[in-house]
Amino acid sequence: NSAMTYDPKAMMVASAFLASKVEDATVDIRYLEEATKQMQAPVMQTEIIDAELALISGVHFELLCFHPYKTVLAYTEDLRTYLKTDQGKVLATFPPGNEDRPIVGEDLRPLHDEARRVVDDACVSDVILLASPGQIGLAAMVVANEDLQAEQQKREQAVGGGGSTNKEEPRRPIVPNIDLLTYLDSRFADQGEKARQDLRLRISETCDMIRALREGKYGCGNHGIDMVKLKEVHKRWKKCRSGETKKKKKKKRKAEEEGDGESEAKKTKAS
Repeated sequence: NSAMTYDPKAMMVASAFLASKVEDATVDIRYLEEATKQMQAPVMQTEIIDAELALISGVHFELLCFHPYKTVLAYTEDLRTYLKTDQGKVLATFPPGNEDRPIVGEDLRPLHDEARRVVDDACVSDVILLASPGQIGLAAMVVANEDLQAEQQKREQAVGGGGSTNKEEPRRPIVPNIDLLTYLDSRFADQGEKARQDLRLRISETCDMIRALREGKYGCGNHGIDMVKLKEVHKRWKKCRSGETKKKKKKKRKAEEEGDGESEAKKTKAS
């Protein structure tokens, strides 16, 4: 589906309109039209309806979408129980001074929240089209775990391991370092060595893509966006679309004129 055929702006609004219907929280189409006007990117109601029909047809009427957010939640819930088992206890380690502390469910909240933020970046990039939701969710947790550990080490180095020096600043929770790849190996032990190696490879590749998002790669809409270039591309694209629209109108007008000519000829013959 080319952007020369379907207006991405209209498709974006139509997607929001369709999503509200699917979630049984329908938004009045007039509000959507008014919102686009306030954003100085007006999309008329007729354009939204036409785009919605094209969107439904394009997804083959499959309105159930799977997102990486559910993967993050599912694995977080599984970790809550697995890390308390004899096999799982060795996979989570706390910083020095807290080694003997037992892990609790609340210790996984920072990992869950950070992984969701990573998924936010992936969902506005090409990564969502290059990997499955499950792979993105797992890779997001791996990257989030790395980020949390790096941030925690910086804090410890800054304060010499003695905690926060600012009394007004709330003390950050202690985040355990979780060996997620070993966790995957243990959870998918029945899949065979080759299957586990393939899974590790796919997760590693997805992690590399997610790390690159912060550099503005893979078209991530949250990082490295040059609005000047983007507006220039939009102007050129708009001119191309207006040219295509004019051609279609000319063809339609010509067809109508030919039709009128044929009908006049028939009337003349009949008389």
